[in-house]
Amino acid sequence: MNTIHGIISAMLTPFTSDVGPVDYEWLPAYLRFLEAGGLHGVLALGTTGEGPSLSLAERERTLDIILAHRGGLAVIAGTGCTALTDTIVLSNYAFAQGADALLVMPPFYIKGPSEQGIIGYYRALCDALPAAARLLLYNIPQVTGIAITPAIIDALIASHPHQIFGLKDSSGDWEHARMLIERYPQLNIFTGSDRLVAQALAHGAAGAITALASAFPQVARAVYTAYRQGGDVQAAQARLTALRNCFDPLNTPPQLKAALTWNSPLPETHARLPFVALDTAADAQLKAAVAAIL
Repeated sequence: MNTIHGIISAMLTPFTSDVGPVDYEWLPAYLRFLEAGGLHGVLALGTTGEGPSLSLAERERTLDIILAHRGGLAVIAGTGCTALTDTIVLSNYAFAQGADALLVMPPFYIKGPSEQGIIGYYRALCDALPAAARLLLYNIPQVTGIAITPAIIDALIASHPHQIFGLKDSSGDWEHARMLIERYPQLNIFTGSDRLVAQALAHGAAGAITALASAFPQVARAVYTAYRQGGDVQAAQARLTALRNCFDPLNTPPQLKAALTWNSPLPETHARLPFVALDTAADAQLKAAVAAIL
């Protein structure tokens, strides 16, 4: 399996229309665009990739295409589902097909589950996976309604130390991210916030898995390069943060897909409902805001 570190794109999933199928033919050229941008890897079917909006069959075929055309990119597969049985099926499929790690959010439909219930969910998943599978816990409480707490992490490390590989923290809370990095040096901690890449790297994070890297890979990679080579990290991070501020956190996939039409050679693609495409005025406004930064 590939090393997982550095700047990883929370890659987009293309659709032929807002109600259409996945545009599988679009993916190979997109992967080449991301690799040419200097990224270390991709996260397939995460939040930015609209993973929960796809059927299991669509997710499996999407992973097939991505893994077949990955080039030198590490691939993390987003395999979390509301049903444990579906999570087990998709996780085993992704591992068998060659995914380097699995990113699994907690089951988000049931509200207010106990920590013991979440621990049991992840333990059942680990028990159903090969011992060599690598699992990234996914902390995005503003979306799932469930925080991956230290008590949950401690319990899972105690029972499945070889499978619990790390955690993606998309809470956006720097103090929480720093606590995770400092408390769990044995885990690979990734920030999911474009605004926290420089801070996370400086404190020992394994890297960043971010939305903006899906459309502006060079801008995200520049922060990592500056950090590793002694460049102006603050300037690189300020540019990435300013760019992130152009995007609505509640409508990011359609905006990023719009940006790709004027920031890459890729043809137009779409987000699936309930996301709504930008109208002409919103697209022009976003393009102008981005152009002022780039």
